[in-house]
Amino acid sequence: MNAQLPRVLLATLALAATPLLAKQAAKPAPTKPAAAAPAPPAELAQLAYFEGNWKCSGTTFANPMGPEHATTGSVHGAKAVGGMWVHIAYDENKTAANPTPYHAGVYMGYDAAKKSFVSGCYDSFGGYCSQTSSGWNGDTMTFEGTSNADGKSMGAREGRRRAHPHRRVPGRGQEVDQGRRGNLPKRQVAAARASA
Repeated sequence: MNAQLPRVLLATLALAATPLLAKQAAKPAPTKPAAAAPAPPAELAQLAYFEGNWKCSGTTFANPMGPEHATTGSVHGAKAVGGMWVHIAYDENKTAANPTPYHAGVYMGYDAAKKSFVSGCYDSFGGYCSQTSSGWNGDTMTFEGTSNADGKSMGAREGRRRAHPHRRVPGRGQEVDQGRRGNLPKRQVAAARASA
């Protein structure tokens, strides 16, 4: 019997220690505080001009989708995605002359590593673009890059004036790479801030 006593004693001690070991295992490991989200770059303040509500009117020029016609619409710009981007929504109004209105969404931000403004746009016809800008040059901010539609990629250049941020700079517009003319604007629209 004396030979069994150490085994029984060991088993008793193991059973008695089990709740203490379980308590130690249940303690959560100390956690590090979550990293704070990065602050928006100071350069984003230059895009604040595009925030707000705008009423637009202008002309959509003749193109493969239809004849030239007058256009009206609205623009709403606001900070988005944690304040790191400005989202601009452009919505044309449906009219007899414009039975298929154009709608577009644009995200504008700043790439601190490249020291340039960036813009991505997406429209209701399945088109999209990716452009960059060095920033304001006087009262004009010009974005250049690539536009894609109908399976085709083309160079794009778009200027926005501070007085009318949603109007393409006269004489400039989307460059169309179809072997004909460059700088052919698809539309020219003037915008005025809507009353609050």
